[in-house]
Amino acid sequence: MVAEIVPGLRALGMNEYEASVYSTLVGLQKATARDIHEASGVPRGRIYEILNDLARRGFIAVEEGSPTSYYVLEIDVVFDRLKEDYIRALDETREALKSLSVKPRLPPDSFFILRSGWAIENHLSSLFRRVKKSMVILCYDPEFLRKHYAAIKPLERKINLFVVVREKGDYAGISLPIYEARGTVLELLETPAVNESVMGQRRDECALLVDGRDFFVIATVGSGRHAVIGSDMPIIGYMQKTIVERLTGA
Repeated sequence: MVAEIVPGLRALGMNEYEASVYSTLVGLQKATARDIHEASGVPRGRIYEILNDLARRGFIAVEEGSPTSYYVLEIDVVFDRLKEDYIRALDETREALKSLSVKPRLPPDSFFILRSGWAIENHLSSLFRRVKKSMVILCYDPEFLRKHYAAIKPLERKINLFVVVREKGDYAGISLPIYEARGTVLELLETPAVNESVMGQRRDECALLVDGRDFFVIATVGSGRHAVIGSDMPIIGYMQKTIVERLTGA
């Protein structure tokens, strides 16, 4: 059981010996350094150093005597304090980093690529949250809409939403404003957003155009999922406006 807890404690900043000593003492509730050494397997020469450090950091308390005993402080109190300290440190660090920006943010001069699944989903969620007026989703895979349906559906009441697909029949049962591509819009759907000869074998998932300023493409390239991002580029607004005009006949 202790071995299962150690990784979680290490994530809080403890090293392996500290995590072993603390989790062992939690099990014993109160013990001498010798007891903890024998139960945890941590070298005897490190025990006192580790116990004193844990006491200094507020995880345990010391009962003076002969021999000295150590006992755990109330776990809920300790971890609530840790959570508050962690959140406060995050907020302070965020503000400190923001204060380093002394120049106006310049728009990016090129596209860039995300290669982490977490980063892709995080950026996608950010786009769904901050869209103000309109979004065009060029969808290549129905599973994308099914996976993100709960986030996309509420947008229908707030913005002009256009979901563009090759064949509407492939999207039966998905209650969104779905448009079947025709003419130049269909050609756009059938043309890779990024040159295949550059990126290798690819399978497109979706392309998003947001408020005429953000461009976001998700694709599987080889064995990895990637996203290409562009922002604040005049061509993005032109593309989005043109697609909407072709769909609505405006």
